[in-house]
Amino acid sequence: MARVIFLLFSLFVAANCDQLSIVYAPKALEFHGHSRLDAESVSDVFGAALGYSVSHPTEWDGLIVKDPFNMANGAVVVVAEGLDRLSLDGAQTYELYGSGSDSIGELVQKSADHNGVSFEIDLKESADSFSTPMGTVQPDDDDVELQYLKPKSNKADSDFMRQIAFINGLSDLLVTSTDENVPTVHIVRMSFEALLAAHEPSSQAVQEAKKLLANAMLELQTAAEKAFDGAVVVGLITSTEAPLIRSKRQATETEDDNPLNIALKYDSNYPVIFNIILWFSVILVFSLLAISIAIATMDPGRDSIIYRMTSTRMKKDN
Repeated sequence: MARVIFLLFSLFVAANCDQLSIVYAPKALEFHGHSRLDAESVSDVFGAALGYSVSHPTEWDGLIVKDPFNMANGAVVVVAEGLDRLSLDGAQTYELYGSGSDSIGELVQKSADHNGVSFEIDLKESADSFSTPMGTVQPDDDDVELQYLKPKSNKADSDFMRQIAFINGLSDLLVTSTDENVPTVHIVRMSFEALLAAHEPSSQAVQEAKKLLANAMLELQTAAEKAFDGAVVVGLITSTEAPLIRSKRQATETEDDNPLNIALKYDSNYPVIFNIILWFSVILVFSLLAISIAIATMDPGRDSIIYRMTSTRMKKDN
């Protein structure tokens, strides 16, 4: 009986496992193994690939930096809500555990702290276009032959196809953009929740939707490689829990909770500046103390420079 319960529990955990997939990484970085990763450290993985400092200490060993002088110059992350996992050819996958409410939002903040430019698109919002530093993202209107998805008669299918069209539109924008206006961090959010509510998870329609997302990720990878000249990390995060991927501030936080407008966290350069000021002050105090003691205990004899500078020379009569 215990063995049966354990087997069912294992199947439940496996079926509800969130996943991080590294679709592409530059040669200076090596993603290996299949170690489980804390969801709070997802932003640190992409931040470390960009050369940023790590916020959450972790023992995760899935990333090796081969060349610290040729780190990635950009990160492109697609977040698929409501989807537990997606198989991508050649991608390195890692199981996610725990819950990190601002795991991806921290990556945007890190980019801003390092004078980087980033943008975030939420494709779940109903819009005709999305503005980015590179320009306006328009949906790619290329006709796609569908067998099981019915966007003309099913709103959930139509909304999903609109999201895929915007991802393809972002790929087109990356291909035509120049190095001067390409942001460092790109975050694209989409949702499978409405699609899974309209279709069974094992249905042909959902399988076709996953295939369309995989093809869109392949095109986005190719476009990102060209835009960043290969120095980019492309990743996909699939999560069935909204708190894992939410990056916006909670609506319950008001100005009354912070009337003095105190910063929520220190700047990333704070530890460096603090140590410089602290140890410089300590050295200065001890140096001043040593000099004061040396002068106070100096022998005021004729050989002393103090005697030579302060004594008057007596005149001699020839």
